[in-house]
Amino acid sequence: MSQPMLVLVQFNVKDFPKYVEHYASLMSAVAGKFGGQFLAATRDVIVKEGQTSGNFTAIIRFPSKEAANDMYESAEYAPLKARRIGELTDGGNLIFIPGLELPQTK
Repeated sequence: MSQPMLVLVQFNVKDFPKYVEHYASLMSAVAGKFGGQFLAATRDVIVKEGQTSGNFTAIIRFPSKEAANDMYESAEYAPLKARRIGELTDGGNLIFIPGLELPQTK
């Protein structure tokens, strides 16, 4: 069993309607090609300690580190990534977090 990989993103989105049209609405299909599943995607986080680094947060679960990295480096994601970085956001964080290998329940 491969160790899952969670991808945590916190971006500072400039214009939400434009971000949704040119990036967010396309990401589910791209991530899905690599086994990625969105667990959360929201503007409404609740910070209990510290501070958030952006105005949009998402968590995506991939079946493995390789799958997450393959998506991030893919030709399908390249134009979206370029547009996100160059036009749609003012920075943020994209972090890979190794997930826990949970025992299978019967």
